[in-house]
Parts: sequence; C-alpha cells; structure tokens
Amino acid sequence: MKKSHHKLLIFLAGGIFLLCLLLFLTPFLWKNPVFLLLKSDKLNGYQKARLIALYKPAPGRTIREYVHLYNGGYKPVDFAPGPVYVPEKGYNYQDSLGLLLTLDFYQEALPFRNGLGRIRQNTYYGMLNDRGRLIIPSLYDTLVPLPEVVVLVRGSEYGLANRHGNIIIPLLPRRISNIYHGRALPFLLAVQSDGSFSVIDGKGIEKKAQPYDSLDSGNNIFYVCRDAKWGVLDEEGNEIIPTLYDHIDVCDGDYYIASKGGFKGIHRKGQAVPLIPLVYDKVDVCTPSTFIILQNGHYGLLDRKASSLIEPVHDTIYFHHPQEWIVTGDHGRYALRNTRKLEYPTEFYDWIGPWREGMTVVRNEKGYGVLSSEGKTVVPPQYDSIRNYSSGVAIVIHNRQYGVIDRNGLFTVPFSLRLVDIYDFQGDMALSAQFNMMDARIKKQFGFIDKKGNTLVPFLYQDGHREFSNGLAGMKFNGLWGFINKQGEMIIPFLYDSVSVFSLGMAHVDYKGQIITIDNHGRTIK
Repeated sequence: MKKSHHKLLIFLAGGIFLLCLLLFLTPFLWKNPVFLLLKSDKLNGYQKARLIALYKPAPGRTIREYVHLYNGGYKPVDFAPGPVYVPEKGYNYQDSLGLLLTLDFYQEALPFRNGLGRIRQNTYYGMLNDRGRLIIPSLYDTLVPLPEVVVLVRGSEYGLANRHGNIIIPLLPRRISNIYHGRALPFLLAVQSDGSFSVIDGKGIEKKAQPYDSLDSGNNIFYVCRDAKWGVLDEEGNEIIPTLYDHIDVCDGDYYIASKGGFKGIHRKGQAVPLIPLVYDKVDVCTPSTFIILQNGHYGLLDRKASSLIEPVHDTIYFHHPQEWIVTGDHGRYALRNTRKLEYPTEFYDWIGPWREGMTVVRNEKGYGVLSSEGKTVVPPQYDSIRNYSSGVAIVIHNRQYGVIDRNGLFTVPFSLRLVDIYDFQGDMALSAQFNMMDARIKKQFGFIDKKGNTLVPFLYQDGHREFSNGLAGMKFNGLWGFINKQGEMIIPFLYDSVSVFSLGMAHVDYKGQIITIDNHGRTIK
C-alpha cells in the first residue's frame, strides 16, 4: 500500500509539472492566450510588459498601435515613460509601450525616484514601487524617498520605512531630514523641538549616542558639537572623533588636530583617546611619516606612532623634500636631515634654499653651493650666488661674472666677460645680455642663448621677455616693442610702447596710449 501511494504522488506531481510546462510553452507557439491575458483587468502594466518581453506576441510598434485594447481604452499621445493623466480617471504611470503601470488611478503621481513613485489618494500620499505595487499606503501628508529609506510625515510626526514599505522607525513627534541649515547630508537627522538632534544612518538605523547641539561641515567632514565640545562624524554618521574638544582641524588622512584648553594633540579617527596627548602648543604633519610638535617655543619631531624622534629643542623644523628630508635649525645654523636616519650631514649652513628639480642651493661663510637630493655636496660652497635650478641648469654668479652649471655641478657655460646677465632657462633657451660696445646710451643688448652659451637670437634688443609664450617673445627694438619667434624672426612689427606675454593666442599691447588686444599674427581682436 505504501509503495502504491508513493507512486501515485509521483504520478500526480509529474502530471502537474507537465501541465505547467505545457501552459508555459503553449504561448510561444500560439499567441492568442497572450493577447487574452493582455486584455485582462487582473494584470497590471508591469505584469503585461513582462508577458510581452517573454513571449513577444507582436512587434513593439504593433503593441503601441493597439495598446488601448490593453489599457481599458486609454491610448497615450506620446510614449514617454513616466507619470500620465488619463482623462476622467486620474494619474497613472506608463512605460515605453504605453502600458499603464497600475489598475488604480490617483489624484497625483510624481516621477519615480530611486525606483519609487509617490502618489496621492484622497489627499494623502503613498508610495508605489516600479512593479506597480503599493508598498506604503496612502496615509501620510508627504513622503520623501531616499536611496535606501523613505521618510514618512504626518502632521508633526516623522518616521522611516525601508524600500519594501516595512516600518523601521514609527511616527514620533520630531523632524527627520537629511537637510541641516540648507546643507544636504549623507545621513539623516532626527531633530527635536529644542534643535538638538540624533543621527540616523542611510539604512535607517538610529545611533545610540547622546543628542548633539549643532553641526558644521566642509570637504565631506562633519563636525558635531555637544555641550560646547566638538567631535567628528563620518559619512555614515558614525562618531569617529569623540565630542571632547574645543576645536578640531583636519590634519592628514585619518588624523585630526584636536585642541583643548589652549593645547593641541593628534587624534586618529575611530580611536577613543588621542594618539598624541594634548600637551603641545602646536602639532601638524611634517613628512608623510612624521608629525612636528612645538613646546615652550621649541620644535621636535614624532613618528606616526607618536614616538619621539627629535626632542623639542630646535628653533625650527620643516619639511624640505621627498623622501623624508627635513631642515632643522638652531641659532641661525641649519642642517638638512633625513627622518629615517636623522644623522647630520657633514656641514651646517647659514641658509638652505628650496628643493628644485632634485637640487638644493645652500650658503655658508664660504659662499653658495649645491646639494643633491640625498644631501651630498655637488658644488662646494664658494660662489657669490647660485640661483635655483630651472630646466636642468642653474645660473652661477661670481666676481660679477655669469656662468651656467648642470646637475653634476659642471659648467656648461664658463665664466666670461662676454655675458653680463643670464636669466633662468626656460626649456633650452635663456634671455641674456651683453654690453653694447656701439652705443653708449644703451648699456645692454639682449638676445637668447642655449645651455652651452651659443647665440640663438642675436643680441640686437634693448629689452625682452624672459621666456617665449605661444611660441613668441616680446622684444624691444629702437624704443618700441614687437614679437619674435624662437628663430629670431620678427613676427609682429616693433610698433608698441609696451606688450604683455601671449596667453591663449592673445596679448595686450599699448599702441600710442591705447590698450588693444592682438592675436599671434598681430591682428587686432575686437
């Protein structure tokens, strides 16, 4: 008996499966059942659209032509998806085929937002999903759809529902919004009548922290205040710096400068206690792996774990160049040091210049010299002046003579009496000057040289721009200005009392007291 009963169940299950399979496959071969279903008032537009997509009973243009047969007589004027008004019935939504989404009609239907559409029935609002299902009944004065939740509003009470219509936070007499003093926030605030607020994350979970009094934001940093003490929230509304401080500033990445009682320290986000205690007059980032501190007028250095690298005994400490090079100074004597080793170089200097193109100009009692990126001496201090490197070379001045050195400290243009001025190189050219031996009224004549001192543009001019812009440089000849190219050819005649550099193909010139704009062919631009 048991075996026969078991066989009967298998037979029935198999029969039901075959029947379902037959019902599913038949419309692929015989379209009439599909059209009957499309005319049914038991299916909404979403379900009908699924049938059409599955069985393809007719081309899209044919469906649009006869869509009134499937819409209770309504045929749209155009087929733009979205809210539509159906005469004598009310508002609904249509798809690109003109199918109405729901069997019901509404007093108002707003465009879908985040997959949800707000509708109004009997003066109250509800919410549809894009399948035409009413997930939030029409019971509310207004609804605000957000990416993962919907704010419910009825009278002075606010609540939250998720995207499936399930109530997360019931209606309570407080305002829920992601707007604070006109600023949009990535999380929600539940604001009490006295202005204090708690934080609700994007999924509708209310944080258990005590309410805050105020909020300020900038650059996606959210500062919150409670009892006149400040902290920081992340974009999820989590408290990453506790509300314990008089003031908080962004420091670097995950680090914040916290101030309290006139002293400062460093707080790392997500930690309950400061990384660097609030005992310093100043703290800040020095290098990618260190912090600088100021205590009792002297500077020191800590690593990113707040361990001491240099005690606060220096007059100055500052970042100089990658990787991890700093300058420390005491009583007018400066040293270039690396935070990974911290040993001193062989010399101290009266002045250490900025790092340019991997080189640093320095000065001591012997004169100016040059250091490499590793702090090694490339040019021993000995010259009257060395300018910062530009285009791979630096201008050296000694005993009123000019020369040019490369990154190895070798002279590409030796000292001579020929050149009485060399400006910084811009690319492979530099404006230079020679004494004018022909006319005592004009002391210098200007032209351009290359990095070996060869003349590229003859020394014919009374003055000139330091570099070419848009391929042209302004030069002064016989008391008037014009423009030449890098080959020294005159492109714009010498007609002007003064000229600006070219920018975006235009320059401003003074022509007999009138300021006009010209293009790079000298034509006036109106």
